[in-house]
Amino acid sequence: MENVEKRYDLTGPGIDEAGEAAYEFLTAAKVERKDALRVRLALEEALLRYRDEGTAGEFTLRCRWRFRAPRVELSLTGPSLDPLAEQDGPDSGALTGMMAQMGLAPLWHYKDGTNRVLFTPKRKKRSLMVSLAIALVLAAVLGYLCRLLPEAVRLVLTDKLVTPVFNTFMGLLTAISGPMIFLSVTWGICCMGDVASFGRIGKRMITKLILFTVVLGVIAGAAVVPFFPMAAGGGQTFDPSELMDMVLDIVPANFFTPFTEGNPLQIIFVAVLIGIALLLLGEKVSVAATFVEQSNYVVQLIMEAISSLVPVFVFGSVFKMFLGDGFRLLARSYKLIPVIVLGTAVMMACSLALVCVRWKVGPVTLLKKTMPTFLIGLSTASSVAAFPTNQECCEKQLGIHEKITRFGIPLGQVIYMPGAVVLFLVASMSMAEIYGVAITPAWLLTALFICVMLAIACPPVPGSALTCYTLLFTQLGIPMEAVAVMTALNVILEFIATSSDLFCLQMALTDLGGSLDMLDMDTLRSAASTKKKR
Repeated sequence: MENVEKRYDLTGPGIDEAGEAAYEFLTAAKVERKDALRVRLALEEALLRYRDEGTAGEFTLRCRWRFRAPRVELSLTGPSLDPLAEQDGPDSGALTGMMAQMGLAPLWHYKDGTNRVLFTPKRKKRSLMVSLAIALVLAAVLGYLCRLLPEAVRLVLTDKLVTPVFNTFMGLLTAISGPMIFLSVTWGICCMGDVASFGRIGKRMITKLILFTVVLGVIAGAAVVPFFPMAAGGGQTFDPSELMDMVLDIVPANFFTPFTEGNPLQIIFVAVLIGIALLLLGEKVSVAATFVEQSNYVVQLIMEAISSLVPVFVFGSVFKMFLGDGFRLLARSYKLIPVIVLGTAVMMACSLALVCVRWKVGPVTLLKKTMPTFLIGLSTASSVAAFPTNQECCEKQLGIHEKITRFGIPLGQVIYMPGAVVLFLVASMSMAEIYGVAITPAWLLTALFICVMLAIACPPVPGSALTCYTLLFTQLGIPMEAVAVMTALNVILEFIATSSDLFCLQMALTDLGGSLDMLDMDTLRSAASTKKKR
């Protein structure tokens, strides 16, 4: 498909013609029609905003491919004007930033007297579950057949082919994991706009989401700990100095060792410091903030490219297990999936009970209303795919005011992942048991703390959990071979974690709406949906 670049007059006919050209390019690029239509409407709305603000002349529309992804770019010379900014909220910049981070909103920037608006819709892809299932089946079949080969041939396949490819992929994940976590946290803080942007809603929302993550993580952790053996004598003694050392170790000796050593807590600490500094200085460091923003997009693009290779990596990991003795390790982790299901079920039950008891609504009613969003998360392992349904459910089914949902849903899908806490914690304990790492109270507290921090910092990008495993296992003394086992198991686990995260987010926003008197109780308690305007 050829790239398109053409100039149009900033008039009604020119705007219509440009919108049609962008729509035709995206549909030919196999972008879903609803997403192509959304881009067209946003493009036309931006151009109308420029026209209404008095901008005259022409604009340029570029439709092109970049790294096998379709892009639509609008360029218009004139005074600086963000056509995407909303007029009625101080947090619109933060909202746009988070939506863009998830690929749900366009980007605007101004340079050399030119306004540029960039749209990057996602192409329609084969279901991740289908790709991973195919990779697993092929790996199992070919691995079983290769076991019939002579041992010498199997060693050549393992040592000369599979292992080098696996190690290369692991090195790539390790190299990208530190910068990805750092930039995600730093830019997430910068997206807040300024210190006073959020008012009572934003500050309370962030505090509640983080608090819920910690509380639910502790509750779910207490439910799953009995399934794993504690180290001998570890349950009776606890040295407070070990906890103090863990807290002090969060502060790095310098800004470089966290990345060279792969220490996730120190990386997050440095990111928070730099993010807060950029937030406080505001326009004085606009160039630095722009650098962080653009670096974040670059790293996430790299991560998306790497995530497209995850099925290949899963194939290699499982194939290697069948060739060697690693498959026995996979079999020994038999209880990991049911324990994670138990932990997420406990976590979801606590969230449901909180809303039911506090706001006097029946659990069956809530479950019926939230089930569509839950099923999308369970079938796609993507919170982004569930975004439209999630927003409709929160506003029209649960009665949450749009002032909360318009900011809380994108924010929550970025930082609120209690299901990931359970996933990381159980994975750590299971791999520690398999590889003979002692699970002591101090180790357990360290693991829980790191899991909470990683769940908050981990961006909503497919495959990002794999980078978290590398950081997590390195910090807890678990051999990196465990990542191969978790890569195979993560095929299933990520679907469980994503669906539970979406459900818990809906419950958290419902509780927040009620506490702020921004919850329609009639809609919440009604068995049928309510579509009235606010």
